[in-house]
Amino acid sequence: MRSHPNLTIPWETHFIPSFYRAFGDPSSDQEAWQLACRILKFPRVAFWGITAKEQDFSGCRSFSGVTRRLFEIWAKKEGKPRWGDKTPHYVREIPLLVRLFPDAQVIHIVRDGRDVALSWLRTRFEPLNLYTAARLWKEMVTRGRFDGALLAADAYLELRYEALLADPEATMRRACEFLNEAYDPAVLCPAIVPGDQRWLVASRAGRHQPPSGVILRDNAGKWRSTMTLRQRALFESVAGDLLGDLGYPVEGLARKLSRGEKMLRAADHRLRHLARALWRLRRPYGRSAAVSTGWARLRALLRPQVPPAG
Repeated sequence: MRSHPNLTIPWETHFIPSFYRAFGDPSSDQEAWQLACRILKFPRVAFWGITAKEQDFSGCRSFSGVTRRLFEIWAKKEGKPRWGDKTPHYVREIPLLVRLFPDAQVIHIVRDGRDVALSWLRTRFEPLNLYTAARLWKEMVTRGRFDGALLAADAYLELRYEALLADPEATMRRACEFLNEAYDPAVLCPAIVPGDQRWLVASRAGRHQPPSGVILRDNAGKWRSTMTLRQRALFESVAGDLLGDLGYPVEGLARKLSRGEKMLRAADHRLRHLARALWRLRRPYGRSAAVSTGWARLRALLRPQVPPAG
């Protein structure tokens, strides 16, 4: 949707739920500016390359108000009136996000979990083994669909990734209609945010950045040729029921996983995650992100939670 003349979406943010729970709503202009500065220093937001002034947040007495101002500054930089956020993990935070932003419209793109798992495992940022990837995909999709079903029809839209590839125009027309935006053929030419960290990481790992403006029409069903029989059986054993409910093909490979096997696979993920975290801490970006996120999580545990203001 970033290609639409009225819409812009920056990098995945990952800060909204955790920072709200950690810092809550500001009670003065000074606190609003302090909150804005904290967000601007968060590595994922720092890449936006925007500047703000204290007076930009005058009168802001809610976390959502401060966040809106920052996104509005980004949108102005892009020359567009509307903004959005594409952080995948926010699918688990729909109720909070709708309370913070009552006029929010949620587009939930559902994709075959096996292809999602392959994508995750390539990035090395997400689940670090197939068992955990299957569990996380099932949990995220189930949670998003449940919470989305509780919203009004004009607030939640579910699309299939595979439909987007098979018939981009029809799918994007649905999305534009849902957002009350006129359809523009520009949306058929994906626009990658300059300097998107995922592609920087991919290029360092020897993979090429997909060309901007090109829809990868063959980017579905790769699990058929890439996953081994054992891997397909493991995924079906964890999330085959949801695959079937969504209409994705299943091969009848599911088996009952023993408690011991589940514990071993979960432990493998934790060890890999720890090793990855230690590796990230050796790099300035990783250290900065870890400090910001860790501090926010600690504050969230220590402060009482209150409903969003306004």
